[in-house]
Amino acid sequence: MEKIKTAAYCRVSTDREMQDGSYEIQVKYFSDLIKSNPDMEFAGIYGDKGKSGLNRSGRPGLQKLTEACRAGQVNLILTKSISRFARNMSDCAEMIQEFRRLGVCIIFEKENLNTKDAKSDLVLNILSAIAQEESHSISLHMLQAHEQYALEGRPFGRISFGYVNSGNNVWAINEEEAPRVRKAFQMAAEGKRYPEIRAALNAMEKDGKIWNQTRLRYLLKNPVYRGDYFSNAAVCLVPGRLVRNKGFRDRIYIEEHHDPMVDPALFDRVQEIIKRGMLSKYARWSSQDEALLKGEDKC
Repeated sequence: MEKIKTAAYCRVSTDREMQDGSYEIQVKYFSDLIKSNPDMEFAGIYGDKGKSGLNRSGRPGLQKLTEACRAGQVNLILTKSISRFARNMSDCAEMIQEFRRLGVCIIFEKENLNTKDAKSDLVLNILSAIAQEESHSISLHMLQAHEQYALEGRPFGRISFGYVNSGNNVWAINEEEAPRVRKAFQMAAEGKRYPEIRAALNAMEKDGKIWNQTRLRYLLKNPVYRGDYFSNAAVCLVPGRLVRNKGFRDRIYIEEHHDPMVDPALFDRVQEIIKRGMLSKYARWSSQDEALLKGEDKC
């Protein structure tokens, strides 16, 4: 009788787990288990040490296992539990279906589930529904907390370029990055086009970072540089993916939240310049546009 080509997948995601020897314990356990079974042919141990289970793209060990299955080198996968295999139940379900199409079964030891058994689908669907509800509940609580923070004048999330957190969510100007911001607004107010501004900012970079037009335009339109804060510029509607907030969530505007990096009047003038499309490479200015660049336009 032909032996079943059996591999195991092991994963630990935290330094604490690695210190406890969890990964090595898993590797030894499954190696001994497969080699001692006369019906199994040892097809290797695949693993990811210190990798998050949120998605498979960040786990090279799992990707190598998938490639081995596609090459016909593995027929059966053993793993400790669903949580070791994947934290994201949607991703887990997709992988199970992919392995099934390859003729590969997975045994989740802790849950006593074998994907070869059709009855396991019911259990997996229930677990998936529970995980989805938990994820929704966590997201809702986080959203409520973020909105409360904004109402209290305490922004959340990553601080904008040019600022640093000096403690207790107090924004302070980062004097190493600030010259780029001020240069961008100064050149925009003078009527310089996007390519000219980008070239100037790229020349100021020391680590090879590149300013593209999208990043530059976002900087020039960001009210944080006039000292204000606008919450929920982007929101997470799908786990792990931020999208531009187009009315999906309420936005809260906090005036004079921190020290401005550019004069508010200059910021407002640059907004009008952007609105008129005057920074475009092929823009043609009217006499009214020329007046605005000279600070004579009062509209």
